[in-house]
Amino acid sequence: MGARSRPRDLRTDPRLIVVGSERRKRRAVSLEQAAAPQAPRCPACAQPLFVWVEARGWGMRGDELIYRCENCGLAVEHGAVPSAEGAAAMLDRSPLRAANAASLQAWLGAENWAALRPSDRGVKLTPAAVERLSELAGRRVERIRQPAGAGIAAMWQTLLNLLTFHRNFVAEAASGRLRPGAGRGRAAYFVDAAITGLAAIPTALLAVLLEGGALLARRGGVLEITSAPRR
Repeated sequence: MGARSRPRDLRTDPRLIVVGSERRKRRAVSLEQAAAPQAPRCPACAQPLFVWVEARGWGMRGDELIYRCENCGLAVEHGAVPSAEGAAAMLDRSPLRAANAASLQAWLGAENWAALRPSDRGVKLTPAAVERLSELAGRRVERIRQPAGAGIAAMWQTLLNLLTFHRNFVAEAASGRLRPGAGRGRAAYFVDAAITGLAAIPTALLAVLLEGGALLARRGGVLEITSAPRR
């Protein structure tokens, strides 16, 4: 009777390691290769932008396609991508407050992220994007804070957005931009009002915990950027 062959060790067989390594090499592509033809460019780092999420709107505020840069993390609405000079000019205001596209709440909320307010076409920055834009603007970033109060409020609204039909229901209804007869109908409006009333306190407590952890990890929802001209 012939000797029984030993089973192949998947961890040490050099042939399998080479094959796996070659397969990974073949799969690797650059951002340029992965981008769609004529893809818009990130105003901060000039890399191609990719579709991130589609945020649903209502009435005159239609659905919004949101792009994100896979290099520096900047996010911006389709059709509202500024030039590099235009984005860099944002830093002329100091201190500048901006939503952090590299935050926990942006990842958690995605299309329901509170910063994606209907008709708000502003650029959503990241610390990496700020550093690149500061070079273009000829400014020196002196400090990037992540204010807790503003971040907790944004996280709270993001959590509510996961439950309601309308994004940012509280702010939109309070401002009068959203009426019972508009949006997605009276039924959706009053359901949102009831959900907001019932879930306000539990989501607020959860927002404090989540945003507190995010701040410790430097992933807060709001950036406060202080900069000055380079000398």
